[in-house]
Amino acid sequence: MDREKLLNTGDLDHKLLFIVPVLFLSILLHQSSELFGINLSFADFFCVFILVILVISHQLQLPIFPLIFFLIVSSIVIITSTFYVPMVFNIDINPKGIISDFLKLIALLVYFIIGFNLYRLDLMEKTLKWYSLFGMLIGLIGIMTTLLNINLLSEILYYSDTRYRGLMIDPNYYSVLQITAFIYFSRAKSIRFQYKVLALLITLITVLTSGSKTGLITLSCYLAFRIIEYLFKQNKKGSVILIQMTMITLLILVVPMLFHYLPKLIMIIGSIIPTFDRVQLLFTDFSSAISESGSGRNITWIVALQVIQLSPLIGVGIGTYSNIASKLYYSNDIPHNTFLQLSAEWGIPLAFLFFGYVIFLLVRISNSRSSMNLTINLVLRDIILVLLVASMAISLNNARILWLVLGALVCSLNRNNIFIRR
Repeated sequence: MDREKLLNTGDLDHKLLFIVPVLFLSILLHQSSELFGINLSFADFFCVFILVILVISHQLQLPIFPLIFFLIVSSIVIITSTFYVPMVFNIDINPKGIISDFLKLIALLVYFIIGFNLYRLDLMEKTLKWYSLFGMLIGLIGIMTTLLNINLLSEILYYSDTRYRGLMIDPNYYSVLQITAFIYFSRAKSIRFQYKVLALLITLITVLTSGSKTGLITLSCYLAFRIIEYLFKQNKKGSVILIQMTMITLLILVVPMLFHYLPKLIMIIGSIIPTFDRVQLLFTDFSSAISESGSGRNITWIVALQVIQLSPLIGVGIGTYSNIASKLYYSNDIPHNTFLQLSAEWGIPLAFLFFGYVIFLLVRISNSRSSMNLTINLVLRDIILVLLVASMAISLNNARILWLVLGALVCSLNRNNIFIRR
């Protein structure tokens, strides 16, 4: 056996070590629960387990620049939370809140490192595949229990016994995860067209059963993005272009009819899916949709902007936002916006640097002409895009899938960059 075969055999042995923990990590990314005031997932245990295997097998690689950025962010938010906020705002800070949020930062860094190394070991495709399959399975369960009015597991699967949330704490968060699970089915070339359509239907219905306005807007934006991407796709045959033009013409003709029958359609869907009452305001009164029916996004955004103005350069740190918002603006809610929350906690410069780098990665992967892992790279890019859109109405800075995928995306575009090997 020559040297190349020996290397391949060694790589295969290392990959086999990860198969089972990666499987459980993938499917358990759809599960979270609150324990001792902390949002925990069984995926966290398998994430740590994978990290241990990487260290023991000498396969762990650490991207140096993200580590430096993490150290800078950690230092600033801890100093701000511990010293600056109590001194400037005269607010008693709960040390448990600071410690809890710092542990979340460390956990997210671990997910980032795991995503980086899973992509490097060519295990990201399996991760996304299992993650997506389990997402569709949870979606099917939601469809059956809602349409058939099965109340057996309502306390576990439903929020307030009406909004389907799967195995997650929040139905909004669940609906966004469901959309990210759909992306793999829509992109994978090995999946037949009819199964892609089935995945889309499952995603649409489960978003409706969750009663999430954020989920429905995010899904609509992603589908619009895919349609535009397809319309401007190059090297298409003349017959395909003709079909496209015909479909666009028919759509223009049909849209006025759809608006005419929209109220009746809303009533029919509402009679089948009770939670649709929450999202129907998106079609009838959009301004009320973000301020009523339990949303109140306008108030939380205004408060977040006011908190940002208090300390725009270094933020207010971690574990302090609720105390400041409660004392100064009589609001205990988080911003419900990732961009605002990170700007409030980290300060505008660091938040701008982070989101700017994320956008830079998305542009690079979109312009990349490399055929290597092209489909997986596009899936990773689209997941980030969906999470960014949803971040306008949900605080997803602690979303595990965000940091796992971001780590993989960094690895895909920085194969030759500096890293530390353990």
